[in-house]
Amino acid sequence: MERQPEAMNETVNLKRHTFTDKMFRRLFLPTLFSAIGWALGDIADALFVGIRLGNAGLATMSLVAPIYMIYNVLDVGIAVGTSVKYTQALGKGEAKKGVEIFSQMLIVAVVTSIAVCAVGLLAMPYILQFLGAGSPHGALWSYTREYLQIMFLGTPITFLYFLLYYCVRCDDNEKLASAGYIIGYFTDVVASAVFIMGFGLGVKGAIYATVLGKAVGVCIFCFHFTRKWAILRFRPSKPDFKLISSALKTGMASSFGFIGQFAALLIVNNILYKLGGSGALAVLNIVQDVSYVALAIYTALGDTVQPLSGTFFAEHNKGAIKRVMTLGILIGIISGAVIALVFVLCAPSVCRLFGLNGSQIASGAFAVRLFCISVIPAGLNITWSACFQAIKREKIVFLINQLRTFVCFLAFAVVLSQLGIKWFWFTFLGAEVLTIIIWVPIALSKKQEASGKVFSYLLDVNSTDFSELISKAEAFCEENGADIKKIYTITICIEEVCQAIIENAFKKTGEEYVQLTLCFEDDGAIMLHFRDNAVNFNPFAMKIGQDYDNPEHVSSLGIQMVRKKSKQFFYRRYSGFNTLTVEV
Repeated sequence: MERQPEAMNETVNLKRHTFTDKMFRRLFLPTLFSAIGWALGDIADALFVGIRLGNAGLATMSLVAPIYMIYNVLDVGIAVGTSVKYTQALGKGEAKKGVEIFSQMLIVAVVTSIAVCAVGLLAMPYILQFLGAGSPHGALWSYTREYLQIMFLGTPITFLYFLLYYCVRCDDNEKLASAGYIIGYFTDVVASAVFIMGFGLGVKGAIYATVLGKAVGVCIFCFHFTRKWAILRFRPSKPDFKLISSALKTGMASSFGFIGQFAALLIVNNILYKLGGSGALAVLNIVQDVSYVALAIYTALGDTVQPLSGTFFAEHNKGAIKRVMTLGILIGIISGAVIALVFVLCAPSVCRLFGLNGSQIASGAFAVRLFCISVIPAGLNITWSACFQAIKREKIVFLINQLRTFVCFLAFAVVLSQLGIKWFWFTFLGAEVLTIIIWVPIALSKKQEASGKVFSYLLDVNSTDFSELISKAEAFCEENGADIKKIYTITICIEEVCQAIIENAFKKTGEEYVQLTLCFEDDGAIMLHFRDNAVNFNPFAMKIGQDYDNPEHVSSLGIQMVRKKSKQFFYRRYSGFNTLTVEV
């Protein structure tokens, strides 16, 4: 049950998304730059390798791609699961639990990365055979081995890089997270040019640059822990396998799709090699690199939708989640169409840039253009998957990712390849569209049950009658069976917190709002979530004293009462707004 004020004035109705929209913009722009940096970093490796080594170099980049899929199952799975659980914990005001989640998953990431490094180095000959790197005496085998050796040695850095990026971003430091991400990938691009074109290191130069870029990013992320206001900390504690399992389950719901992608790429690499040799693999690598740029906008949208949806989900703010998804879908469709059109028009030039020549340019341009038709449906799948992951619908996330990266993709690849290599490039479009056709009715038929009973109200500080909020909150509590004592505690909390914010943080000019969400949880807890657009202000940090001649002490007496009656409270500055959670 979600109750909205019936007589909320027109101005407040028009501004009901004032917090959501600004939080979306604040988080989206840095993540967009991060996604673009990531895409350019990956493209730089293939670009310089293609120019320097031709088809053999590009084919090597295609062969190692499945290993990255396995990597992403683990490093991205751990990072995303940790960040989602961390965001949900802070959304509920459980900062201690959030720190515990991060600390335990940091250890999991380090241990897992060392294990991956050891297994990769010891099993190298078998991995190369499995990837189909050709003869042990051939150039393709040699290039792939050189690349993977350095890649496995840099595994711990890669795992730390993604974990810190996702968690720092969710700890209200999206600017530093984006700076580390962008500078890391800029370092990758510059180092690739120097190592490959300048020093002639070939594929070794590409992976040296990648590891160096991530090491630079990790160093930048670590500056977050020097901030006094940062909540994110490492606190060693006894392993909680239930907590670890929960975080892994959440993260793996999306990242496990990389397992399917790993298998699909192995099969597709072999199919294309038989159809067109190393030239066909080179075209596939170009299509993959184009996808990094074309889908970067959706990577950014997913990274924006996920923490915001997780926060609003913890606050039981369904309206805000819907608004976040509306913004994400609209931006995605418009931007995706523009980006796809640019690549369609510039496809031959893109192929030349990667070192293709002659008849290869025409086949490469054809493949790129067909991929571009799949950009918007792919983006819709990515964006919705991020939202479902944040609101604990992991099964739908798993379904989407398995369908688009493995089941549907592989089915279309096998069938269409029988018709010839030109038909094969319809695989991307077919997989994305069929995925949407399958998951949408399943998601609609299994709607998530409402959790708790919720009352929400947007208080316009300069025009709304404050007494209306109190009366509606009291009515809501009575409807849900709260006793007189509990109603008194709740209304006192609302009144004193709002009054403290209005009197001490607002300037009484312009658009000033306090958003309240009151929830009767299923487990019996009663949570109050306050968000305001005032200057930095924590009501519970007001000075305490008994000097009644001191106005500041007098104004804090009500907060002292709330402090004594509340079970717990938690304040943080998040996405540019004051956020306060109180359990009464």
